[in-house]
Amino acid sequence: MRKRSSRYPQPMTRRTFIRRLTGFIASHKLMTAIPVSIVGASGWLNHDSIALRMYAWDLYYPQLSPVLEGKCLIQLSDLHLYTLRISAERIAAILRKHQPDLVVFTGDLVSARADLDKSAAYLSALRTSPACYFVPGNHDYRYFSSSLFNRYTELIQESGWILLRNQSEFLPELDLWVIGIDDPSTSRDNVKLAYTPLLEESVTSFRLALAHSSDCLDFVAKYGADLLLTGHTHGGQIRLPGLKPFITNTYLGDKGIYEGYHIIQNIPLYINRGIGCSRLPFRLNVLPEITKFTLHQGTQPPECTILPY
Repeated sequence: MRKRSSRYPQPMTRRTFIRRLTGFIASHKLMTAIPVSIVGASGWLNHDSIALRMYAWDLYYPQLSPVLEGKCLIQLSDLHLYTLRISAERIAAILRKHQPDLVVFTGDLVSARADLDKSAAYLSALRTSPACYFVPGNHDYRYFSSSLFNRYTELIQESGWILLRNQSEFLPELDLWVIGIDDPSTSRDNVKLAYTPLLEESVTSFRLALAHSSDCLDFVAKYGADLLLTGHTHGGQIRLPGLKPFITNTYLGDKGIYEGYHIIQNIPLYINRGIGCSRLPFRLNVLPEITKFTLHQGTQPPECTILPY
């Protein structure tokens, strides 16, 4: 006759309990590692999203106008206020320390309609030079109706920034043209229109071209520039160790050119990593950047110093 098992489990002895608990822990190391890994990854993402760096470049030009010798310009790009965790005061303090002769913003101040109410205060704080120029990016158009976009552009200008949309302006005190190209990533760029004032005369002054994306490079190369400053790529924003970024959103980015200084089609091009984030609210292995350019007369290759802030 088969012995029937008890309906209820027998009390567990202390020896059995310890043996089973030890076996459970030994076979579930992954479970104990997961919380530690999450905390570590969170700290890494937080660090890489706020660990601001300044890339300080010295650029040399054989025919540089004497009035530009030693002059400094600073580029800001891609703040994306909606998810930004770096304050205007922190950025402004860096700008004031370096006393730029010119500050430029290469698009994507906002990332949501709600940023409309933040933009004026943020831009006012960043106006740390008598000459501050702004060109729009794709996000500056994406979230606004025509009416709200009109209000947005008014706020930019009321904050002391000069908005250039396929327009140029000459700064006689610097012997420099600022050529502002509207957003190439949404096909609003009209490079010929932006260069129109320069086509009417033989230009020997420094030509500083600004655009949100490097996708306007072909036409800029046609008309010429001494420096083209762009952003948009975020340097990939998320880059796993040893791998290239998955998304760069530009033609050059698809070919592996998504950040830093390059000379392409005889145009000195700089692609800024930006400061903020889009889509995902964090960075990984791509630190936010402010870029400083100091101009010199000479033939030396470009030099870069990285300054942590």
